[in-house]
Amino acid sequence: MTIELKIRRIKSGETLVAEFESLADAETWLRDRPAFVDVLGTVGNLGAEKDARLRVAMRALDAEESAEIASQDAAAMAAAKLAIKEEQAAATAATAARSEEMVNADPGRPMHVAWVRGQALSNGDESDSREVPEIAVKAVAAWVSERDTWVHPRDQYVATANLMVWPGAIPGGDEADRVQPGGQFTTLSGLVPELN
Repeated sequence: MTIELKIRRIKSGETLVAEFESLADAETWLRDRPAFVDVLGTVGNLGAEKDARLRVAMRALDAEESAEIASQDAAAMAAAKLAIKEEQAAATAATAARSEEMVNADPGRPMHVAWVRGQALSNGDESDSREVPEIAVKAVAAWVSERDTWVHPRDQYVATANLMVWPGAIPGGDEADRVQPGGQFTTLSGLVPELN
Protein backbone atom coordinates (compact mmCIF):
# COMPACT_ATOMS: atom_id res chain seq x y z
CA MET A 1 0.00 0.00 0.00
CA THR A 2 1.50 3.35 -1.08
CA ILE A 3 1.58 6.08 1.57
CA GLU A 4 1.66 9.72 0.47
CA LEU A 5 2.54 12.62 2.73
CA LYS A 6 2.14 16.28 1.89
CA ILE A 7 5.36 18.01 2.94
CA ARG A 8 6.66 21.58 2.88
CA ARG A 9 10.19 22.86 2.68
CA ILE A 10 10.14 25.29 5.58
CA LYS A 11 12.62 27.82 4.18
CA SER A 12 11.23 28.06 0.64
CA GLY A 13 7.56 27.29 1.33
CA GLU A 14 7.56 24.75 -1.53
CA THR A 15 5.02 21.97 -1.04
CA LEU A 16 5.59 18.46 -2.36
CA VAL A 17 4.22 14.95 -2.00
CA ALA A 18 6.53 12.31 -0.54
CA GLU A 19 5.62 8.76 -1.53
CA PHE A 20 6.47 5.60 0.43
CA GLU A 21 5.92 1.95 -0.42
CA SER A 22 4.62 1.04 3.02
CA LEU A 23 3.49 2.42 6.34
CA ALA A 24 6.74 1.19 7.92
CA ASP A 25 8.81 3.10 5.33
CA ALA A 26 6.82 6.27 6.03
CA GLU A 27 7.32 5.82 9.79
CA THR A 28 11.07 5.36 9.34
CA TRP A 29 11.30 8.51 7.20
CA LEU A 30 9.23 10.49 9.69
CA ARG A 31 11.50 9.48 12.60
CA ASP A 32 14.49 10.80 10.61
CA ARG A 33 12.59 13.62 8.94
CA PRO A 34 15.10 15.87 7.10
CA ALA A 35 15.86 19.22 8.69
CA PHE A 36 13.58 22.08 7.67
CA VAL A 37 11.00 19.78 6.10
CA ASP A 38 7.56 20.00 7.70
CA VAL A 39 4.83 17.39 7.29
CA LEU A 40 1.43 18.91 6.56
CA GLY A 41 -0.54 15.68 6.58
CA THR A 42 -1.42 12.58 4.64
CA VAL A 43 -2.82 12.47 1.12
CA GLY A 44 -6.01 10.46 0.99
CA ASN A 45 -7.82 8.75 3.83
CA LEU A 46 -5.61 6.24 5.62
CA GLY A 47 -7.89 5.88 8.60
CA ALA A 48 -7.53 7.13 12.16
CA GLU A 49 -5.24 4.31 13.33
CA LYS A 50 -2.64 4.76 10.56
CA ASP A 51 -2.77 8.55 10.84
CA ALA A 52 -2.11 8.24 14.57
CA ARG A 53 0.87 5.89 13.98
CA LEU A 54 2.39 8.37 11.53
CA ARG A 55 1.90 11.31 13.90
CA VAL A 56 3.59 9.43 16.75
CA ALA A 57 6.51 8.46 14.50
CA MET A 58 7.25 12.01 13.30
CA ARG A 59 10.29 13.73 14.76
CA ALA A 60 9.21 16.91 16.51
CA LEU A 61 10.35 20.24 15.11
CA ASP A 62 13.63 21.32 16.66
CA ALA A 63 14.26 24.84 18.00
CA GLU A 64 15.71 26.15 14.71
CA GLU A 65 12.79 24.81 12.68
CA SER A 66 10.26 26.22 15.14
CA ALA A 67 12.00 29.59 15.08
CA GLU A 68 11.98 29.65 11.26
CA ILE A 69 8.24 28.83 11.16
CA ALA A 70 7.53 31.48 13.80
CA SER A 71 9.53 34.02 11.78
CA GLN A 72 7.63 33.16 8.59
CA ASP A 73 4.29 33.33 10.42
CA ALA A 74 5.21 36.76 11.80
CA ALA A 75 6.23 37.97 8.34
CA ALA A 76 2.98 36.66 6.83
CA MET A 77 0.97 38.36 9.58
CA ALA A 78 2.84 41.64 9.05
CA ALA A 79 2.22 41.43 5.29
CA ALA A 80 -1.48 40.74 5.85
CA LYS A 81 -1.76 43.69 8.26
CA LEU A 82 0.01 45.95 5.76
CA ALA A 83 -2.32 44.83 2.97
CA ILE A 84 -5.37 45.55 5.16
CA LYS A 85 -3.94 48.95 6.11
CA GLU A 86 -3.32 49.80 2.43
CA GLU A 87 -6.87 48.69 1.50
CA GLN A 88 -8.32 50.82 4.30
CA ALA A 89 -6.23 53.84 3.21
CA ALA A 90 -7.41 53.39 -0.39
CA ALA A 91 -11.03 53.10 0.76
CA THR A 92 -10.67 56.22 2.92
CA ALA A 93 -9.14 58.16 0.02
CA ALA A 94 -11.93 57.01 -2.31
CA THR A 95 -14.56 58.04 0.24
CA ALA A 96 -12.91 61.45 0.68
CA ALA A 97 -12.75 61.95 -3.08
CA ARG A 98 -16.40 60.93 -3.42
CA SER A 99 -17.38 63.30 -0.57
CA GLU A 100 -15.55 66.17 -2.25
CA GLU A 101 -17.23 65.32 -5.53
CA MET A 102 -20.60 65.34 -3.74
CA VAL A 103 -20.00 68.88 -2.41
CA ASN A 104 -20.06 70.21 -5.96
CA ALA A 105 -22.73 67.83 -7.26
CA ASP A 106 -26.20 68.96 -8.31
CA PRO A 107 -28.35 69.05 -5.13
CA GLY A 108 -31.37 68.06 -7.20
CA ARG A 109 -29.77 64.85 -8.47
CA PRO A 110 -31.48 61.52 -7.62
CA MET A 111 -30.91 60.34 -4.06
CA HIS A 112 -30.34 56.74 -2.98
CA VAL A 113 -32.67 56.05 -0.07
CA ALA A 114 -32.72 53.03 2.21
CA TRP A 115 -36.05 52.08 3.76
CA VAL A 116 -36.37 49.59 6.63
CA ARG A 117 -39.80 48.89 8.13
CA GLY A 118 -40.13 50.52 11.52
CA GLN A 119 -37.16 52.87 10.99
CA ALA A 120 -36.74 56.37 9.64
CA LEU A 121 -35.96 56.64 5.95
CA SER A 122 -32.25 57.29 5.44
CA ASN A 123 -29.89 58.41 2.72
CA GLY A 124 -28.34 55.16 1.48
CA ASP A 125 -25.13 56.83 0.25
CA GLU A 126 -22.83 57.66 3.16
CA SER A 127 -20.88 60.11 1.01
CA ASP A 128 -24.08 62.09 0.33
CA SER A 129 -24.83 64.49 3.20
CA ARG A 130 -28.28 65.58 1.96
CA GLU A 131 -31.25 65.04 4.25
CA VAL A 132 -34.15 63.05 2.80
CA PRO A 133 -36.93 65.61 2.20
CA GLU A 134 -40.50 65.01 3.37
CA ILE A 135 -41.75 64.79 -0.21
CA ALA A 136 -39.41 61.85 -0.82
CA VAL A 137 -40.48 60.20 2.45
CA LYS A 138 -44.13 60.34 1.32
CA ALA A 139 -43.33 59.02 -2.16
CA VAL A 140 -41.38 56.08 -0.72
CA ALA A 141 -44.19 55.30 1.76
CA ALA A 142 -46.66 55.17 -1.16
CA TRP A 143 -44.24 53.00 -3.18
CA VAL A 144 -43.86 50.54 -0.27
CA SER A 145 -47.61 50.44 0.38
CA GLU A 146 -48.23 49.50 -3.25
CA ARG A 147 -45.66 46.66 -3.06
CA ASP A 148 -47.26 45.48 0.17
CA THR A 149 -50.50 44.95 -1.75
CA TRP A 150 -48.56 42.81 -4.24
CA VAL A 151 -47.16 40.47 -1.59
CA HIS A 152 -50.01 40.42 0.97
CA PRO A 153 -51.85 37.61 -0.89
CA ARG A 154 -48.78 35.42 -0.17
CA ASP A 155 -48.87 36.39 3.56
CA GLN A 156 -45.79 38.55 3.16
CA TYR A 157 -44.91 42.19 3.66
CA VAL A 158 -42.15 44.51 2.46
CA ALA A 159 -39.30 44.55 4.99
CA THR A 160 -36.63 46.66 3.27
CA ALA A 161 -36.27 48.69 0.09
CA ASN A 162 -33.49 50.48 -1.78
CA LEU A 163 -34.66 53.18 -4.15
CA MET A 164 -33.51 56.13 -6.20
CA VAL A 165 -35.72 59.17 -5.57
CA TRP A 166 -35.83 62.71 -6.95
CA PRO A 167 -35.50 64.94 -3.85
CA GLY A 168 -36.70 68.10 -5.57
CA ALA A 169 -37.89 68.95 -9.07
CA ILE A 170 -38.75 65.95 -11.23
CA PRO A 171 -37.73 65.99 -14.90
CA GLY A 172 -41.04 66.07 -16.77
CA GLY A 173 -42.83 67.27 -13.65
CA ASP A 174 -44.92 64.10 -13.05
CA GLU A 175 -45.05 63.28 -9.31
CA ALA A 176 -45.61 59.61 -10.21
CA ASP A 177 -41.99 59.57 -11.46
CA ARG A 178 -40.47 60.73 -8.14
CA VAL A 179 -39.38 57.18 -7.28
CA GLN A 180 -37.33 55.95 -10.21
CA PRO A 181 -38.00 52.54 -11.80
CA GLY A 182 -35.78 49.66 -10.75
CA GLY A 183 -36.19 49.91 -6.97
CA GLN A 184 -35.49 46.71 -5.07
CA PHE A 185 -37.20 45.34 -1.99
CA THR A 186 -37.13 42.31 0.29
CA THR A 187 -40.09 40.66 1.99
CA LEU A 188 -40.76 38.74 5.17
CA SER A 189 -43.53 36.27 5.90
CA GLY A 190 -46.19 36.86 8.48
CA LEU A 191 -48.54 39.58 9.62
CA VAL A 192 -47.70 43.13 8.67
CA PRO A 193 -46.22 45.01 11.66
CA GLU A 194 -48.03 48.17 12.76
CA LEU A 195 -44.98 50.32 12.11
CA ASN A 196 -44.40 51.54 8.57
